[in-house]
Amino acid sequence: MKSKKIAIFGGSFDPPHIGHIAVMKKALEQLDIERLIVVPAYISPFKKGHTAPAALRLKWLKRATAFDPRIEVSDYEIKKDGKSYTFNTVSHFKQFFDTIYLIIGADNLETMTKWHRFKDLDKMVKWVVATRSDRPVPKKFIRLDIDIPISSTQLRKKIDPQWIPKSIREEVVRYYTDKKETAKQESN
Repeated sequence: MKSKKIAIFGGSFDPPHIGHIAVMKKALEQLDIERLIVVPAYISPFKKGHTAPAALRLKWLKRATAFDPRIEVSDYEIKKDGKSYTFNTVSHFKQFFDTIYLIIGADNLETMTKWHRFKDLDKMVKWVVATRSDRPVPKKFIRLDIDIPISSTQLRKKIDPQWIPKSIREEVVRYYTDKKETAKQESN
């Protein structure tokens, strides 16, 4: 019997960082949900690929979110082994849950209407927007005030351990540092 309320928080998580964890904690605190499902993308439709492989990002997320049993890290998109469309993911979870809050970062507001089957998706979810720097969030959205000045893109360019959750810090820093070194050696 369906009756539960959940939130879905998807993304590349390449790498997961403390901003992601802050979004999760704030969602659990502020939203009327029983569970938060974190869904790492196999490949985002707006990206050519990811630095860290999907299985590794999934493993990191499971370790980084172990602090709260209400957080479930789903391998749904990773098992699909192709482009990850939010509409498909929400449709899958809609079979089991009545109310779905969909958490996105404010940086996605400009492009969200270009998402696959956006109009259908819009009817299926309650939108939740995590604030990011000075991007305005329209009043029609539920707002999670986060404002942690970091992104996975910035971390891939310059890995800074302070932004990585402690439970995965050493492994994540080593992975991206090794990747950079290998790329540097290959370009020489």
